[in-house]
Amino acid sequence: MEEKNKLIQREEIKTYFETGKYPTQSQFGRFIDNYVHLNELNFGLDVKASSSWTGKYYHFYLAENIEKSGRGHINLEAESGSDPKKIDNYKYVFSKDINYKFLNIKLSGELDIDKYQPKLIIKRYKQKKKVKRGVKDSGFYREHLEDAKSWGRESEYPVTANEMTLDINPIHYFKPGANYNEFYPSGTLNRPGSFRYTVHHRKPFSLIQMFLEIDINGTKYQSYPVNIKIILGKERMDLVNYIID
Repeated sequence: MEEKNKLIQREEIKTYFETGKYPTQSQFGRFIDNYVHLNELNFGLDVKASSSWTGKYYHFYLAENIEKSGRGHINLEAESGSDPKKIDNYKYVFSKDINYKFLNIKLSGELDIDKYQPKLIIKRYKQKKKVKRGVKDSGFYREHLEDAKSWGRESEYPVTANEMTLDINPIHYFKPGANYNEFYPSGTLNRPGSFRYTVHHRKPFSLIQMFLEIDINGTKYQSYPVNIKIILGKERMDLVNYIID
């Protein structure tokens, strides 16, 4: 008896439809059963801010000469109360304790982790800007793994369970200003009307999207995005929270 729900190799399925052949009902059935409908997986994410939080201490630096430094700022995690280090081509501006919440991630359905190799994919909102080849439109872009890590961020996270707690180190989505408690969304331009504050609360925020990505027979599929605003506090800029759509 033929094993039910057994995946058939693609090369074998292709032979059913070779020129001059007439696929049987059973072969059509195998063709259909060999693919998983995403709605059958209840494919998606539920993301919420956790009730727990943590705190880290950072030294913040701005580039004195961006042509020499190659980047505009550095957020350097350090031992609480430690003295800032001297970094060539950068000016130390201030140090702060940053307190923030984690993200609780729950997959919409029970997903076979080993079978579908799920990942969380992060895309970051970037403003429209001029580049060497012309103009890069505003929108959400996934950062290259090494580029993201160089800024203290991650562009993907492995999914290890159907429910997990994620630490995205949210301060790395911001850059320091020249004054204490002054921050801007990383990657934005300091100009009138720039992407900087929430409309109603006048709190600096950075905008990201999170997707669930799975692998089915070598093909990648992504869920609908979850929009997340990473928001700094108003009176005390060292409190970080989230608004999740």
